Amino acid sequence: MTEPDGRLEVRLGGQLYLAHRYARAAANHALRKYQLDLRHLGVLGYLAEDGPTSQRMLVDRLQMDKSSMVYVIDELERQGLADRRKDERDRRSYAVHITAKGRERLAAAMETTGDAMAELLVPFSVAEQRHLHELLARFIQHAEQLS
Repeated sequence: MTEPDGRLEVRLGGQLYLAHRYARAAANHALRKYQLDLRHLGVLGYLAEDGPTSQRMLVDRLQMDKSSMVYVIDELERQGLADRRKDERDRRSYAVHITAKGRERLAAAMETTGDAMAELLVPFSVAEQRHLHELLARFIQHAEQLS
């Protein structure tokens, strides 16, 4: 992929875009059997790690638009994987909680997603995978500070 001005930054942007598309497609394909996609997995993972959270906080942390978040949480509730409850700290708002069924589905889905990602990472050694992980973590941290 060569850009007219040949700037490395532009080429890297294109590569990040394509890498994201391939990784998302592979993960979503693997998650179909769980009736989930990466957005669902992101919400469940966040809830499992950080506990009950407001929809607003989930929107901010997962960089999703509000309408998509409502759809995702509605679907998680429909499947019995999460539920909304009055927030104990602010009775005017609701917190989203992961259910026991949600934790079970999350564990299975993470295993399957890990297998799909492992297949994409075959060209890299373990050391290269760790290095890529470190580089992407720094990239994301910096991008968060810019937004």
